[in-house]
Amino acid sequence: MRGEALADHAARRAESVTRIRGEAVTGLDLRGDEPVPEVKGVTDPWWRAENSLIALHRGEAVGLGVPQCLEAHVYEGLRA
Repeated sequence: MRGEALADHAARRAESVTRIRGEAVTGLDLRGDEPVPEVKGVTDPWWRAENSLIALHRGEAVGLGVPQCLEAHVYEGLRA
């Protein structure tokens, strides 16, 4: 499943979606979560936990050197 398809799937099924921007993204605790290998990207990886998915969007921040462009989308309340 590609990143765009996974984002659409998660957004339709999540109880809540939280967007985190800028330096706050670096504070996300991903310990206990596992990477989603099907959508593994150099700058835009996805992580999953029991009832959540987290998409990290770092492309512009890394490519242009502007950390304020960091963004994460946290999809919570996902049921199997």
